[in-house]
Amino acid sequence: MKKILILCILMLTSYLTMAQIDGSFNNSVSVRAFGIMQVPKIQNESKKDNYVNSYLNSITLKFNDNQISYRLSGSYLNDDIDVMESNNGRGTIRDYTIKMGFEKNFNYGVVQPYFLTDLGYRSHEFEGLISTATAAKVTKHGFTLAPGFGLKLNVLRQLTFFAEGNVEFFYFQNKQEITPAGSEARNINKNYQSQFLLNPIFTGLQFHFGNNR
Repeated sequence: MKKILILCILMLTSYLTMAQIDGSFNNSVSVRAFGIMQVPKIQNESKKDNYVNSYLNSITLKFNDNQISYRLSGSYLNDDIDVMESNNGRGTIRDYTIKMGFEKNFNYGVVQPYFLTDLGYRSHEFEGLISTATAAKVTKHGFTLAPGFGLKLNVLRQLTFFAEGNVEFFYFQNKQEITPAGSEARNINKNYQSQFLLNPIFTGLQFHFGNNR
């Protein structure tokens, strides 16, 4: 009896996960439930790396071709953040991205590691205080390239859990509008900069549809 029960469980598990193991769905939609991401520096902070938690802020549409999936994604974040090395700097960031790329599974299986690369456009804006006496509006618009690795767990026929992380190269035009307290004069500076950002983990759910069999 025990052997029969184990066999039934194995057969059920195989049936539930077979669709993504053998790549039989044409399309997938991923929703990012939680993430830890590094945001660009406001000015030239040397001692503090700003990380923020994000929730339900990104969606990705995937077009599957065997072990390769082509990705089209968008994300949006609006959050408060501390800046600089003191406790006097604080403001609001608004960040959105539009990216396209691909991911390559290393195998067909219940557990699937994969490699990914996304590239596209990113807009990042900070508005607030950088000290008790200085207000600032800083905007960064530019090109982003983010290679990374991930892991998928196929638990149901049309549902997959995923976790991934990446290292992002961000090349942007940096515009700073600085306003000292009590003054109406603004100092405006523009230049081009680049920065590497570490995004250690994003987790979420992936839904599959468009069965090609």
